[in-house]
Amino acid sequence: MKYINQEIVNELTIQGAKLVRFVDISHLSEVQNRQFPNAIIFVLPLTARYIEEVCDTPNYVKDRIEDNFNFDDDEYLITENKTHELSDNIAKYITEKGYKAFSQSDASLIAEGKYDEAHRRSLLPNKTIAIMGGVGWIGKNNLLITSEYGAAQCLGTVLTDAPLETVLNKPLLPKCGKCSVCVDICGKQVLKNKKWNPSTSRDEIVDVYGCSTCLKCLVHCPRTLIYVKKNL
Repeated sequence: MKYINQEIVNELTIQGAKLVRFVDISHLSEVQNRQFPNAIIFVLPLTARYIEEVCDTPNYVKDRIEDNFNFDDDEYLITENKTHELSDNIAKYITEKGYKAFSQSDASLIAEGKYDEAHRRSLLPNKTIAIMGGVGWIGKNNLLITSEYGAAQCLGTVLTDAPLETVLNKPLLPKCGKCSVCVDICGKQVLKNKKWNPSTSRDEIVDVYGCSTCLKCLVHCPRTLIYVKKNL
């Protein structure tokens, strides 16, 4: 059997993707994995300059909302949209090789009815795949934290039956320790200072319905700031 891992890595790397992993998801329920045995996950890092800008602008998101929802040039939104585009492109690349693939982009999930808008959750979150792939851990801000970028990345995933060499890692436990920076800086007080473990539900960590997506817990995470310091 010829594995196509490197071909996919090459395609994603050209587009700026980092931390590409190939993950065994065959043990999950068919509802979750859609009968696909493998998943591809990648990250697109946010720039250190962007993180610095948001850190230095206390009301960054609020100001843009008040400015007629002016997010056209917002790097986070642009990067998030690019992960969706890349996921769609890789799924297309794989299907053109004769295999099946499903992009977990927002548009694809919504079109397939696989995103629960009322409860703001998907059947197989990108973070779940990232954890199984050893990409990082879940912080007290309910974001994926990586050694390389802290919380400063967006995630993209594709499910497929293409022949891939895959991994299935034991989940990394959080390295937050006693740090509560994200909890303390949350103006809406939606973070519950709860450490994640494999049996922890999302709702034990964060009240997603009260979250204003202000980005403060992302940009002020000490792990994120280590990345920023190294890259400015």
